[in-house]
Amino acid sequence: MRKLLFVFISVVWVLLPAEPIPADQNSAGNEKIEIMAEDLSSTETTVTAKGDVVVHYGDAVIHASTALYDKEKHLLTLKGKNVELMGYQGSKIHTKELKINTESKKVAFRNVFLSDSNDIWIYSDKAVKQDENLTFGASMMSSCDVNSSDWSLHFKDSHYDGEEHYMKMHGVKVHLWDVPVLYTPYLAFSTSSKRSSGLLFPAFGYRESEGLVYEQPIYWAPSLSWDVELNPQIRTKRGQGIYGTLRFADSHYSSGVIRAGYFKDNDNYTQENNVLNQTHYGFEMLYDSTKVLNRFLSKEIDIEDGLYINATLLNDIDYINLQKSQLTHFGVVPLQETRANYFIRNDDYYGGVYTKYFIDTRKESNDDTMQILPTVNLHKYLKPIFLDSLTYSLDLTMNNYSRKIGSTAQQAELTVPIEYTTSFFDDFLSLSLKEDLYYTKYFFGNQIYQEDEYQYYNYKHNIRLFSDLTKKYDTFAHTMQPSLTYHKPGDEQENILYQDLEDAQKELFAVGIQEENLALNFSQYFYDDKMKLRFFQRFKVAYLTQQADYNWGDLENEMQYNVGRWRFYNDVIYSYEFRKVKALSSRITLNDAKYNFSVAHTYKRDYLWDDDNLLDEKNVSNDINFIFGYQVTDRFKLLGGMIYNIDNSYSTQWKVGGRYDKDCWNLSAAVTQNIRPTLTTEGTDSITENSFTFQLNFVPFGGLGSSSF
Repeated sequence: MRKLLFVFISVVWVLLPAEPIPADQNSAGNEKIEIMAEDLSSTETTVTAKGDVVVHYGDAVIHASTALYDKEKHLLTLKGKNVELMGYQGSKIHTKELKINTESKKVAFRNVFLSDSNDIWIYSDKAVKQDENLTFGASMMSSCDVNSSDWSLHFKDSHYDGEEHYMKMHGVKVHLWDVPVLYTPYLAFSTSSKRSSGLLFPAFGYRESEGLVYEQPIYWAPSLSWDVELNPQIRTKRGQGIYGTLRFADSHYSSGVIRAGYFKDNDNYTQENNVLNQTHYGFEMLYDSTKVLNRFLSKEIDIEDGLYINATLLNDIDYINLQKSQLTHFGVVPLQETRANYFIRNDDYYGGVYTKYFIDTRKESNDDTMQILPTVNLHKYLKPIFLDSLTYSLDLTMNNYSRKIGSTAQQAELTVPIEYTTSFFDDFLSLSLKEDLYYTKYFFGNQIYQEDEYQYYNYKHNIRLFSDLTKKYDTFAHTMQPSLTYHKPGDEQENILYQDLEDAQKELFAVGIQEENLALNFSQYFYDDKMKLRFFQRFKVAYLTQQADYNWGDLENEMQYNVGRWRFYNDVIYSYEFRKVKALSSRITLNDAKYNFSVAHTYKRDYLWDDDNLLDEKNVSNDINFIFGYQVTDRFKLLGGMIYNIDNSYSTQWKVGGRYDKDCWNLSAAVTQNIRPTLTTEGTDSITENSFTFQLNFVPFGGLGSSSF
C-alpha cells in the first residue's frame, strides 16, 4: 500500500511543484503562467479565460472550462465540470474546482478524483496542498470499477507529511461492496520506498485444538544494514508467546538471519494434551559469508573461502510448529540438524572444517545422540604425475564423534586414488586403470575398552571401459554413456580383528572391503530438434563374482519420458539378495493452462537376515501423494492434495480449497487436516489437527487473512 499511495501523492507534487520556477516578467516574484483559450480577456487586475482553457503552470498542464487569475491576490481559479491535470506517467487528476495561490504555493481542490495507470483511484470532497504537506477531507479509495466497487477504503480525513513521507488517516473503514467489515479509528504508515518501522499486517488463524490464533508483527528498521521483526502471538485455547527475528548484512559479501522464540502453554492445554514441556523455546541462525580472510587482511590474497552456519537449537519440536513462517533447516521432523562449515581453497588444495549437531525431538534428553564436532578435511586436487594421463589426488579427513553418554571415537582417514586414462579409436572408447589406497584409524573414548585403538588398511584395483557417444538424426539427437568397471579387492590389514571389538565399538562404524564385482552403468538421453530433453534412462547393476548365494547386486533403473505437458517418471531398486523390491518411486505430472495434477507413489523397505537366516522386513514408506489444480472458470481455481499411507490405510495429510480472482481482489480458502508430531510425558505422539485458512487480498494493496499456523 505504501508505494501506491505514494504514487497518488506524487501526482500532486510533480504536476504542481513546490519549488519556485522562473517568474513572469509582468508579475515579478510570482510563478510563470501561460493561459490559452477560445475567449481570453484581461484587465489591470484580472485575466479571464473561457472555452477550452489550457493553462501551463510550472510543469503542469491543466484543462478547464473557465479560468480566472487575480493578479492582486495572486490567485488562479479554474472551474468546470471536469478540471483535469495530466502528465504523470498516465496519471490524472480530475476536480470540480482548483485554486492555486502563486505566492504562498497553496493549492486547494474541491471534489477531486485521482487515478493512475494501475487503475488505482482516490476520491475526496476536498484536498489542500501547502508546502510539502497534503490534507484530504472525507475520502474513498479503491482499485475496482468506479461505478461498482467490490471493496473500498473510506476515511474521515487524512494528512500527509511530505518531509517525513508519512501518512495519517482517521476514521478508517474497509467496505466490501456497501458493507463495512473493518474499522480502525487511526491508521498511519510511511509512503517512502525506504524501509521504515511500524506495524505489519496481522495474521489470523484457527486450529481445532488451539482455538483462534492472532499474530501482530512489529517491524523496526533503525539501519540500512539490519532490522528486527517481533511476532507476539495469542492462541486462545493454548497460550501465548513471542518470536523475534534479526536480519542483517555485515559486509558486501555476507548476510544472515537470527531468530529466537518463546511460547508458554496454558495449564488446561498442558493437562488435556499431556504435553511434556509447557514452555517451548529455541534459537536459529542462518549465515553465509565469502571472502572471510580478505576482510581481515591488509591486501587481498588469491584464495577463496567461505563460512556457512545453519543452526537450530530447541527444547522440543513445537518451537518450530508454532512459527507462522519457518526458516530453512537441515534435517527433517523430528530430527533437527545444525551445521557450521568453513572452507578455504586455491588451485591446488582445499581445506574445510565442518560441524554437525543433532537434536532428536523424540527424546527427553540428547546426551546419547552422536555429534560430529568437528570434521577436518584436506584435499589435494587431481594432479598429473609425469604424464597428463597419469593423475592422483589425496583426501585426509579427521572426524570427532562425540556425546556425553555412550562410546565415542576419533577417526583419521586417508584416501589416495591413482589413475591412468587413455583413449582409443579416435576417442570412441576410453580406458581407465585406477588404484585406490585407503587407510583409517579409530581412537575410542568415553568408556574403558580392552582395545581402545583400531586401524585398517586396504587397496583395490579398478579397470574401467567407458564411452560418451552422441549422434544427431533428422528430428532428434541421441547421447549414450556406457561404462563397464571391474573392481578387484587387494590386500587388507588390521591391527586387531573387527569382530573382536566390543559391541559398543562396532556400533560406531563398519569396515569391509568391497567385493570383487563387475559393474555395468548405462545412461542415455534423447533430445528433440529444439534440444529439449524428451527421454532419459540411467541403469546400473553389479555382478558379484565371489558370492555363493547370489551373484547380482542391487539393480537400479531410473527413467523419465517427457511428452507435451506430461511427465512420466520411474525409479526402481531391486535386491537380488532378498528377491524383493527395496525402493520404488513413480510419478505422473501434467501441467496445462486449465488444469494440473501430480500423482506420486513412494515405496521403500529395509530388509535384514536374522540369526536363523529368516527375512526381517521393516516398512520405511509406502505413500501416495496427490496434488491437483483445476481452473473451473477464468476467475475460479480449485486446489487440493493428499498424502495417503497404503500400509496403514489412512491419510496423513489432506487439503482442499480454492482461489477466486477478480480484477481488484482475490480470495483463497482451504480446509486442511494434518498430523502434527508432539512430545508427551509418555513419549512421542501426534495430534490430528483440522484447520481452516483464508486469505483476502485487495489488489494491489495486500490484505487480511489467516496464515499457515
